[in-house]
Amino acid sequence: MSVPYRLTWLSEDAGSPFLFGHTITAGVWESQSFFTTEIYKLTEISIQVMKSFLKQPLVHFLLIGFGFFLLFRVFGDENEIDSKTVVVDKEALMTYFQYRSKAFNAEVFEEKLASLPQEELDKMIQDYVREEVLYREAMAMGLDREDYIIKNRMIQKVEFLSEGIGELAVNITDEDLENFYEENKDKYYEPARVTFTHVFFKTDNRGDLEASQLSENTLKELNLKKVPFEKAPAYGERFYYNTNYVERGRDYVVSHFGEEMADAILDADPDPSLWIGPLRSEYGYHLVLIVGKQEGLYPELEEIKERVLQDARYERKEEIKQQSIQAVIDGYTVEVTYKRPEIN
Repeated sequence: MSVPYRLTWLSEDAGSPFLFGHTITAGVWESQSFFTTEIYKLTEISIQVMKSFLKQPLVHFLLIGFGFFLLFRVFGDENEIDSKTVVVDKEALMTYFQYRSKAFNAEVFEEKLASLPQEELDKMIQDYVREEVLYREAMAMGLDREDYIIKNRMIQKVEFLSEGIGELAVNITDEDLENFYEENKDKYYEPARVTFTHVFFKTDNRGDLEASQLSENTLKELNLKKVPFEKAPAYGERFYYNTNYVERGRDYVVSHFGEEMADAILDADPDPSLWIGPLRSEYGYHLVLIVGKQEGLYPELEEIKERVLQDARYERKEEIKQQSIQAVIDGYTVEVTYKRPEIN
């Protein structure tokens, strides 16, 4: 005989079942100057000791282990207390509503939920309860076992929880940041950038020799007339990409002109009055006017401090996450019974 599920609807203004009270009795400080100074000193010392304490790797492991314990106890006990009760509260409906709509914006969906007609709200509650009950029955029957899609999803959730716990132990000092930057300096290297324009002559509508001679004659004209950057579009033919290139790096130039021509442009000295070429690409011949170039450089740490700090925090968080997961694994006894058959 099946046990009926009990449906509990919690209104938005329902009181919390967990209330913690503290009684604070106001007093009067009579020796303000002396006691205030001493308490301030003690507070400062306590803060420094706590900061030093939190830097210790052992503390990281204790925090992470305790965090896992709390998370698993809270989520585990709630299901064990009353597995036949489906609580339909605002949080559950908000989550269900957003996943069903395949859009995630808490503020928008809170307004949508509040403005739903009663009939639609009742239908949503009915659908949510149906899915929740079927999910619990599937879990009770062990249908999640040996299903690697579900298994991987649950693994991802535990990893996500471990990241949140690891956040508590992340503390990057200025010295840590400087060391991280020096060890990963190449990651922040800013490659050379060049600004140029070009006049193009294609070869697919004429012979290679004709296009080469035409570009040679035009080069003489451009330098004789001192044609500036902005007048380049008046000469040659329309290129397949752009005419002007402003502060572009090597990879971008290579994608439009090929490696050989890109290297020739980046190796040349900028001169806003001198056209160079003809340079060959797979599309034809080019006459190039280079007006500016920024050499590659390593930026100062202060210029990109926020970016480096974000990267350092991410790397530290990943380290702590992997350590915490390994600590959990180390708590298990692993028995490998499989033996690879001998191959004759």
